[in-house]
Amino acid sequence: MAEVELRDVTRHFEGAQARAVDSLSLRVSSGEFLVLVGPSGCGKSTALRMIAGLDAPDRGEVRIEGRSMTGVAPQDRDVAMVFQGYALYPHMRVREIMGFPLKMRKVPREERE
Repeated sequence: MAEVELRDVTRHFEGAQARAVDSLSLRVSSGEFLVLVGPSGCGKSTALRMIAGLDAPDRGEVRIEGRSMTGVAPQDRDVAMVFQGYALYPHMRVREIMGFPLKMRKVPREERE
């Protein structure tokens, strides 16, 4: 597991009155667990999407293992994300969804299961 750091990260969506994430700074050390808890719309998913590279911060920096992720594509970040909704792959079973990233990395089926 890698260290993840957010440095003064801000994200604002056009048309919204408030910032989705406002000056968030945190560090999750390798091997440490972090739980983001809060009401709907407080920025939890937006923060995770910035770590995964699905959204870019308007300000601040995302770092993984000490390396800036600015300009690094989602597929090159070695980050996995399980979405709350199942509509991403409605035709797949949970086991298939969980093994999909390994399949994309050409891990043999025996090792994935």
